[in-house]
Amino acid sequence: MWPQSPQAVLWGEVVSPTQVYNHLRKWRQKWARVSKLKDLSAALWDDQAHAIMLEQEHYLGHCKDHPKDAEFLNCPIRFYTEMEAIFANAMATGKFALGSAAGPKRKRGNFSEEKMLMLTNMSNAVNNVANALRETGPTHVDANLYLAVMEMPGFSEEALIVAYTFLLDNKAQGRGFVNMSDAHRALWLRTFLAKNYYV
Repeated sequence: MWPQSPQAVLWGEVVSPTQVYNHLRKWRQKWARVSKLKDLSAALWDDQAHAIMLEQEHYLGHCKDHPKDAEFLNCPIRFYTEMEAIFANAMATGKFALGSAAGPKRKRGNFSEEKMLMLTNMSNAVNNVANALRETGPTHVDANLYLAVMEMPGFSEEALIVAYTFLLDNKAQGRGFVNMSDAHRALWLRTFLAKNYYV
């Protein structure tokens, strides 16, 4: 079960939906570049090393025109197997499609059909969770939050706006604030505003 705030704990670290989405997007872009480079006319695919190999002359010419491609040429591609497992099925077309005949440049990899299907399904599930958290997490604001804060007696309007802005940015605390009794809201406000030099 995910926490109520728009964050999740993955591999022991708290991450936001945006961080998950951006991380997956970065690796998807790397996979797209690797797939494109494997199609270069002079490139050979080394399946053992997971490397796109170019003869020295082609390598130097290509890297002169496309210096960012150097990290993917004539050396093992870091995390190739993992990228292939996650993104190959989602982005593949033509000769790279899962289940198509493997050409001389590309083999299926070290995963069985069952493992490949499981990894693809896990990847899709992570993508779906990240997208759902990204879309719904930041937008949910309790409809009663504004009145719950702004109608509290004994505080300046400026101080209440500061508290309201904080609670908008910290939605779990905002939901908690709305559910408090008036006495507890006043205590929370006094404590929060004292910490932020408004009392």
